[in-house]
Amino acid sequence: MPTTYPIGCVIMASGHSQRFGSNKLLENFQGQPLLQYILNSTDNFFVERVVVTRYQKIAALCRGQNIPCLLHNKPYLNDTIRLGLAYLQAKNLLGYAFCTGDQPFLRQESIASLCAGFVNAPQTIQRLAYGNSPGNPIIFPADLAAELQSLPQDSGGVFLAKKYPERVRLVQVQDKYELFDIDTVRDLRQCLNLAAARCSK
Repeated sequence: MPTTYPIGCVIMASGHSQRFGSNKLLENFQGQPLLQYILNSTDNFFVERVVVTRYQKIAALCRGQNIPCLLHNKPYLNDTIRLGLAYLQAKNLLGYAFCTGDQPFLRQESIASLCAGFVNAPQTIQRLAYGNSPGNPIIFPADLAAELQSLPQDSGGVFLAKKYPERVRLVQVQDKYELFDIDTVRDLRQCLNLAAARCSK
């Protein structure tokens, strides 16, 4: 059983998938919706988590697994962050993690390392990275909650990571594909091919 950390988790599932052409988070990836992978990999690590989406089918998927979900019609990325934080802020948490729903190779071990690193240094911003290339998820300390609530229009947490580079700590993943996110149909095919190749070994 994974360790549960005093961290809240916002799973951001509100993207328009414009480059993909349809809702990528509901696409079949080896028998499961793509979103299911982040639901699985974040399970039991966080004292509270919430999925924020504008899609009824994603909300239904979450309800079927008793995962809290906020359904909204706001247009921007900063709206997703603000709504997720508003849900979590009453919980007296050490920090807030933000995850995207399109990283099917993200490992539980990497999330555990990210959370442990943050708990050991709770004033830092912790990001998964491969070498010098940072990615998602990312954890912010509680003292940055107000700034996360008031991000510029359509900005995400990376805005604050760039504002406070001295606070950022990179937590290394073992496999660069853990940080690969699916933006296009070509990306999906590439990841499916990789997953099939790994399964055949």
